Amino acid sequence: MTPNRMCGPAAFALACIALLSAGSGAATAQPAGTALVIGNGTYASLPAVPACPVSAHAVAAALGTLGFDVIERTDASSGGVDAAIAALAKRLADKPGGPVVMYFCGHAMGFNGRPFVLPASATITRPSDALTQGVLAKALFDVLVRGNTRVGIVAIDIVPVGDASVPIGTETLAEVPAPDGVGAIAVTGTPNGADVTPLATALTAALAGPTVQSGPLLAAVQQQLTGVGGTAVGLFRPPVATGYLAGAPPPPLPPAQPGSPAVVPPAALPAVAPAILAATIPDEAGMTEANRQRVQDALVRLGYYAGRVDGVFGPETRAAIRRFQHEIGAEMTGRLTAEEANRLVAKR
Repeated sequence: MTPNRMCGPAAFALACIALLSAGSGAATAQPAGTALVIGNGTYASLPAVPACPVSAHAVAAALGTLGFDVIERTDASSGGVDAAIAALAKRLADKPGGPVVMYFCGHAMGFNGRPFVLPASATITRPSDALTQGVLAKALFDVLVRGNTRVGIVAIDIVPVGDASVPIGTETLAEVPAPDGVGAIAVTGTPNGADVTPLATALTAALAGPTVQSGPLLAAVQQQLTGVGGTAVGLFRPPVATGYLAGAPPPPLPPAQPGSPAVVPPAALPAVAPAILAATIPDEAGMTEANRQRVQDALVRLGYYAGRVDGVFGPETRAAIRRFQHEIGAEMTGRLTAEEANRLVAKR
């Protein structure tokens, strides 16, 4: 199977809402993560997708290496998906605040502009069967909202049902209510035997620890999928606020003394590809209020700024930006380019 299929039963949907992590900025270790991974390959009345169980196992193994408590299901029926979701909900209640990763691979379809993921037991004879046999993908986000998720990523690997030219509607998931820390990606592709899908391949590569952050991970996955033949990214929704899926942030630098910029060696800044930077935070002209608050949070954490985090770039924020620009050898304009903004928020 050509890597990358959006799939998933209702219960599984929750699993696709992935990478829930605590991004508090504390210097303590993050709670152990929990993951729900579902790969449906053998369907009751739909073509087999042997790549999905293989892909799910690859993602589960990568998460296990990071210390995640993984609930892995293969060929889950409607009841099996519900049971898996219930198991996940219980574990999240037992250890709230920890990172969560959800991944689903299998058949999916659209009806009335809404995407549905399909359990292995689904029997589809007409489009309206999605209402009774499938799980509304929006339910994945609803679960995260109810669980007060701080950081998460929904990863859905879709194998279309029937005519691949019929829209599945994954782009509508960009507008559903979700916590600021939740990001999502949905990919549609053509099966290629039992090969790991492109989405699963990109996810496992991005999950290589020891430190993994949700925003950069999602951006890296999207970049790796760009230009992959037979694969289409139907949804890319980066989290407004990134968080740690694995590893812990270092302690913040001491506040800068008046008149002297904070010491942040340019060499310590992460090397981030322009395509990834552009996919996360735009330049100031395109920033939302949440983007601006995220920038101010980073300035506070790094000791450049001690003012209010209100999304308003006043004189104090501009001065803090200039100090940052000075340390990275950039022109001290007091205004951030997209690359500078993303280097700033990615700095640990």
